[in-house]
Amino acid sequence: MWWLAAGFFLVTGPGEAFINNLGTIIDTLYPPVSLPEGSQHTTAATHVSIVAIMSTVARILTGTLTDILAPTTPPHQHRRGPNSIANSMASLPPLTEPKRGLQISRITFLIAFCILMSIGQLILASGFVQGHGDRFWLVSAFIGAGYGAAFSLTPIIVSVIWGVENFGTNWGICATVPAFGATVWGLIYSGVYQYAAEHDTLEGAGDGQDRLCYGTSCYAPTFWAMAVCVWVACGLWFYAWRGPGGWSRRGVAV
Repeated sequence: MWWLAAGFFLVTGPGEAFINNLGTIIDTLYPPVSLPEGSQHTTAATHVSIVAIMSTVARILTGTLTDILAPTTPPHQHRRGPNSIANSMASLPPLTEPKRGLQISRITFLIAFCILMSIGQLILASGFVQGHGDRFWLVSAFIGAGYGAAFSLTPIIVSVIWGVENFGTNWGICATVPAFGATVWGLIYSGVYQYAAEHDTLEGAGDGQDRLCYGTSCYAPTFWAMAVCVWVACGLWFYAWRGPGGWSRRGVAV
């Protein structure tokens, strides 16, 4: 449980922080002296919409695909124990399982979409979109897809592994961590932004407390760290799934 919650914290925190700070990130792409008055290369509203659309698409897609492709618990699993009722009920049909085609674990989907999120973070951190607002949709789309998939798959995984009896408690624990993650990464982003604004000088950037930040130094260190954070989350989930005593070794069809 704690491995899953820790990974969820490490993934959703960067996602929330990106959404919360979209406006200031976009404003760092161009210095004000390069823009004619009243013109904009792209807007925060556009990219909030892209994040929302991709998040919705990812939720629908991952939910549907995992229903079709994810492994399921074998039927009559209660008959597998040595003291099972199967020992005295020879009249029951043999314990067989219908063969299924391609099976892909929910954890595989979760890790794949979170890696997609990290690619979006790397695109931004690398400076690929600096001065090219028309490329920023890649960042919004990838981060939105990973964010949506995490919120779609995590409650499903919780119910599959720990059952529905305590689902409210278990999912409630996981559902609280995005708020903490958003707070942590919001503070990190604002600290990096403020440091860059105070140490970079640019004509038209403002003076004193109103100084704004422009360039990759305003956000690149934060998003490099966010990408690493997401990779750590994927590692935690993989360990909980395939590691010693993991869900797979315990026979949990996740």
